[in-house]
Amino acid sequence: MAQQRIKPAYARFDPAHVFDGLFVPTKGKKHGRLLVEPRRFGNLEIGFQGYEQLGAQDQSILLALTAQLGIARLVIDATSVGPVSKQLRLALDFNQDDGAPLASKRTSLRSLLIDAGYNPDTSTDKAKDSLNRLRATQIREIDRETGWDRVCNLISVSFNHKTKEIHVAANPRLTGAVFRGQHVKVSLFERNELESEVAKLLHCWLCSNIRLGRALGNNNGAHLDTLAPHVWGRAAWEGFSKQSKSQKRGLLRDGLDEIADRTRGLQGGIGWAIDQTSSGLVLVSRPKELPLLEGEHGMTPSEYHEIMSQPADSELFNRQDWTLGRPTHPSPKPLLLQP
Repeated sequence: MAQQRIKPAYARFDPAHVFDGLFVPTKGKKHGRLLVEPRRFGNLEIGFQGYEQLGAQDQSILLALTAQLGIARLVIDATSVGPVSKQLRLALDFNQDDGAPLASKRTSLRSLLIDAGYNPDTSTDKAKDSLNRLRATQIREIDRETGWDRVCNLISVSFNHKTKEIHVAANPRLTGAVFRGQHVKVSLFERNELESEVAKLLHCWLCSNIRLGRALGNNNGAHLDTLAPHVWGRAAWEGFSKQSKSQKRGLLRDGLDEIADRTRGLQGGIGWAIDQTSSGLVLVSRPKELPLLEGEHGMTPSEYHEIMSQPADSELFNRQDWTLGRPTHPSPKPLLLQP
């Protein structure tokens, strides 16, 4: 009997999208312009720019979208004939479109908000703002050896204000991470337990640098001043005053405590293990497995929310569907989407 595989419910994220300065704390601040200078990543140089700086909420929406893309496994390519497919591809605004397939998804603001950890009844406008900031952000990839230089938008979005549906397509790097390429696993259930921007940004960076069951820096840990640029960006951190840096070290300590405390309940009492020393050295170990609902049941927060919202006596509500033997499906090849 062929072994069945559970569809991934966590976010399969491209490591380049965790570059320092791309997402930073922005709560209560005016969004300035975004500029992340190109840096070496494998054989390429990769940078980002946009009209507005991206914040932790924008990262939450992008992670939720990435998780949904991995489940849907739908793609559009250069030959797609559907009008929405054509619009999505055109809206990515390639300077060089090689015709490669792009991950795409028809979704809703409600499911995105739930997967991102926000109240779907009160955060609709914020979600739209995040999607607009994300689609106004450009990623640039440069290959100095071949001279190849590609620029495109982070995502493209098509709103249907009548049906409340959203069609979204991801840039080629995110598409590669979702389907086949190098990626890091980010738990949405863990992230959604966190409240502060610093904790959320730290959690994503730690997920991108620590594999399941491993420790930061090969068990050597890292100092607070090493972690800080991964939250606020290196250029910003170097420009802070001594007083501001001291304050932000306190926010880092609080964020690390939040990650350790809030994730413990998802892992049967064993969450992220974080030990902070008085010298500023931080030792971090990641759980060996993702939370049960993601790792074993392949369930996103929005799917869990939908099931748990059913009345206990509803015919649609059956705890065995998600606690004991949730149906699994073989992992198919990406399907061609032609809306």
